Amino acid sequence: PVYFRNQPVGCTSTIVYLMYLENQVEIDPKMAGLMCSAILSDTLMFRSPTCTPVDKNAAEALAKIAGIDIQEHAEKMFRAGSSLADKTPEEIFYQDFKKFSANGVNFGVGQISSLDKKELEELRPKIAEFMENSDRNDVDMMFFLLTNILEESSDMVFVGENAKELVEAAFGGEASENHIYLPGVVSRKKQFVPRVLGAIQQ
Repeated sequence: PVYFRNQPVGCTSTIVYLMYLENQVEIDPKMAGLMCSAILSDTLMFRSPTCTPVDKNAAEALAKIAGIDIQEHAEKMFRAGSSLADKTPEEIFYQDFKKFSANGVNFGVGQISSLDKKELEELRPKIAEFMENSDRNDVDMMFFLLTNILEESSDMVFVGENAKELVEAAFGGEASENHIYLPGVVSRKKQFVPRVLGAIQQ
């Protein structure tokens, strides 16, 4: 049988860190920095609902080994990762895009996370225009989450037949023609997709 390890934590690097400890293997500063960065990225600096105390403890221990300040390192990392310089709306849209299916409905969800509110506000109309004029890529609906890490919220753009009605059913409230503000929503996997799937199945 195939051996695999599955644990309810927010980042695979947390599991790798635990395996280092279990096998009593010393973690060098460079590897510690890489694993800490992965945890900060996957948990949105501990703000994602997927984050657990195990993730936070691992990141703090790794940061100590790497000699980095978590807050400072995370901010630099997210600013670099969300930099939109020299990227087209298409490149931004598809850099983190996943497809899902339920009850014969196919939909795709893209996401970008940033610390810069103004940057996200300026990007939204460009992404909306791209989505409106793009090939739907074999999906009935497309969604894009512009996630503000500091405010722990997302502005979501959508296109497709019945997309507006689906979004309103899933999240409540009234959506505009092509977008809706989702306070508290930062995780595609844990907060966004399950509610959309639930609305489709109803």
